[in-house]
Amino acid sequence: MKWLVILIFLHSNAQAGFSEIPASNRYQYKKPAPKKVQKRTVRKNKKSELDEHTKSLLEKDQAILELLKKSEKRVIVRRKEEKITALTRVRGILLNSVLAMNVKPSKFIVRINSQTSDLNGAELRCLGFSFEKRVPSQCDLLVMDGEEHDVDVDIWDLDGAEGIIADYYYSGEEKTFLTSSFASFLGATFDVAKGGVSSPFGTFNQNTTKNKIMDGLSSIATNAKNKIIESGEKNLTISYVNSGKEVLVFFNKSLKLSGE
Repeated sequence: MKWLVILIFLHSNAQAGFSEIPASNRYQYKKPAPKKVQKRTVRKNKKSELDEHTKSLLEKDQAILELLKKSEKRVIVRRKEEKITALTRVRGILLNSVLAMNVKPSKFIVRINSQTSDLNGAELRCLGFSFEKRVPSQCDLLVMDGEEHDVDVDIWDLDGAEGIIADYYYSGEEKTFLTSSFASFLGATFDVAKGGVSSPFGTFNQNTTKNKIMDGLSSIATNAKNKIIESGEKNLTISYVNSGKEVLVFFNKSLKLSGE
């Protein structure tokens, strides 16, 4: 009983010495709020996007340019019923050298070289022959973009006269002159070699075997001289024109171009 009283007494004193803290003043533990993880967004620079687009366009343009360079055919868009009128004159260029003779025509090709003409790049088949120091020529076939056209075309030189001026010309006159002169010299030599008898009335040839032989040789020399002079009128002449020479292409008749 004694111990019970002591315990009650001690409990009373303990409550008297300590007062209870109000709820508002009590320390409260706050749970930490969860951290928000922000997603990192990568924004592309507008300038870099523009550079990539420009680079792509340049690559495409380069590819198209390469295709155009490899293409051998030139595309020309023409109107229907378009034609080259008669008397048209355009510039051209020889693609091969011409060795023309007066006894046989020589074949060559002319390419039209005129940026202002729809025929630019077309090629003509022509025939020419030697006449004095020119090569008069005519063309009968025109080829353009894989199409063939019959034409009536003359080739002029840049001076506007018909025929291409030859770079080199051989007429054979030198050969004729030298050969005929040699024949005349032989004839005179044979005449001098004849034996003769002098008299107050002049010199008379003796009727000897030697003189008969000399008369025959002199006649041969005279005949050779005449043949050389005669053949000289029909002698072979040669005119040579270098490739790359500029010429004028003259259309005698109109040319219709098929429309696309």
